[in-house]
Amino acid sequence: MNRRDFVKVLGVSAMAGWASLEARAQAAVAPLKELADQKRLMFGSCLALKYFNQSPAYKELFLSQCDIATPELHMKWDSLSHQAGEYDFSNADQFVAFCAANRIKVRGHTLVWHDSLPAWVKQKISPETAKTMMLDHIHAVAGHFAGKLYSWDVVNEALDPGSQRPDGLRASPWLQDIGVDYIEQAFRATAAADPKALLVWNENYLEVSNGFGDAKRKAMLSQLDGLLARGVPIHGIGLEAHLRSDQANVLGDASYEVFLGELAKRGMKIFITELDIQDTSLPVDVGARDKAIADLYRKFLTASLRQPAVRGVITWGLSDSFTWISGYRPRKDGLPVRPLPFDANCQPKPAYYAIAEALEAAPRRA
Repeated sequence: MNRRDFVKVLGVSAMAGWASLEARAQAAVAPLKELADQKRLMFGSCLALKYFNQSPAYKELFLSQCDIATPELHMKWDSLSHQAGEYDFSNADQFVAFCAANRIKVRGHTLVWHDSLPAWVKQKISPETAKTMMLDHIHAVAGHFAGKLYSWDVVNEALDPGSQRPDGLRASPWLQDIGVDYIEQAFRATAAADPKALLVWNENYLEVSNGFGDAKRKAMLSQLDGLLARGVPIHGIGLEAHLRSDQANVLGDASYEVFLGELAKRGMKIFITELDIQDTSLPVDVGARDKAIADLYRKFLTASLRQPAVRGVITWGLSDSFTWISGYRPRKDGLPVRPLPFDANCQPKPAYYAIAEALEAAPRRA
């Protein structure tokens, strides 16, 4: 891709501020999916199709950068079903069709989670109904998309040391109403419904090397050992990696790399699944903020990608124009947040180049 094409892909007019754009383009690297592919990795982002209607430039950006995508909302339970036994797959089908037409792999997200439950599930769930509800949902959704997706996040955020349980499991409705074997049942049911998909346990805070993160890592490895010993079809672990700028000292250290090695020893494929960096504690100055965020992207991804079992990096958004952090954790000073590799105008930021550098430094997968 030449410099002018790169600028065009970013949705920027080559007639305005050409000198500064030329400087950016001269420093530009190949699209992230191409850099990843050179190392037999995947690069992608979450996506809601409505963003394309709001910004044609974002569509061009997404297509230029991504070869794998996660539906931000389209496959969550409360997006699919508003009444018991009834499903509307129209938006999710459109998402899958778009990705198929553009040769983009799809990560199904997510089947069993304590959050994003429809009101009717919350009303009806009980020890008598929970197992049937969970299995029926897996059969309906994974069965509907059977053979069309690269992977499924089968269970999501199932660990929580704060629950004060010896096994580290989250005190979710599924645990409380089904029991500790709900994870095993969920994976077996998904394997039966969609036998070609890679089955992933997606989890948060495993990246953080502190007391809470260490407890999560210990619980994850213990749970995996038991499940794998029983032949449960778990193929991969997703590390969400919703990171904060104030976590720089507890990310990407040796203990994290040891943990990734332990997952690899257990035959797990590893994915960074929801990567972004909150900037709420960083200075007002955009240059200082962008540098701090880029440094953290570089540190975390360099450590992560040294492990050959890591197979893909998926950010939770590409451009600052579409990020959940704007509503979830806005800056107190009211300034726009800048957590992603491209700014609100789809122009590359220092974070973009930091991600590119980490991909270029990664060993090539066998």
